[in-house]
Amino acid sequence: MADLTDRRADTTRQQILRAAAHQFAQRAYHDVGLDDILAEAELTKGAMYFHFRSKHALALAVIEEQVAAAGAAAKALVDRNLSGLETLIDIGYLMAVEDITEDAARAVLHLLPLIGRAGGWQSGVLAEAIGALTLVVERGVTEGDILPRCEPHDVAQLLMSMYLGLRQSVDLNEPEEFLTQLGRNWEILLPGMVPEARVGYFSQFIRRRTALAIRTVAQRAPSASPGDQAV
Repeated sequence: MADLTDRRADTTRQQILRAAAHQFAQRAYHDVGLDDILAEAELTKGAMYFHFRSKHALALAVIEEQVAAAGAAAKALVDRNLSGLETLIDIGYLMAVEDITEDAARAVLHLLPLIGRAGGWQSGVLAEAIGALTLVVERGVTEGDILPRCEPHDVAQLLMSMYLGLRQSVDLNEPEEFLTQLGRNWEILLPGMVPEARVGYFSQFIRRRTALAIRTVAQRAPSASPGDQAV
């Protein structure tokens, strides 16, 4: 009986988190009311307050869960044992595809600048992401695909800044344009960080990954049939 109660409570909590992520992905934090979230979740305020003390606590829970999920997805890419630079590029496209297609991923990058500064959430999340990217850059340097003069932390910080800046200048709701521009940005960076003999290979790798990401986003669109959802 206790297990059944726990499962129901967890189902309710996830229901609230999904509704909140959808609302925060579509509108600014301050424009989203608890009534909007509860109406979408089809739950009462009592159900929400059992799990979350406030809208702020709910938003932080959305951030925390998505950061954990993103970290696991990035680790899965690292574990595929591609080269360091290939892995670095793949992580960038993973971020973009999730950002375009998943409410929670988009919600987090909307929420961090608004509520993440309090308590150090924004700086902590970004520092952790940059730290993880730094390790992948170090592998690329060791393998000879990234020039030794490129300081790994600086490269990781540059890549994070590039992505966050791209979100501000290109509409995520135009996924083909967004992903194409991400690829162009990568190709601009390559000559400054990759040995000349390897630039051609990685340019082709980026073009393949751009095409794959565009197809993946199209398959995940709401109009796709259920069998098309997996990538």
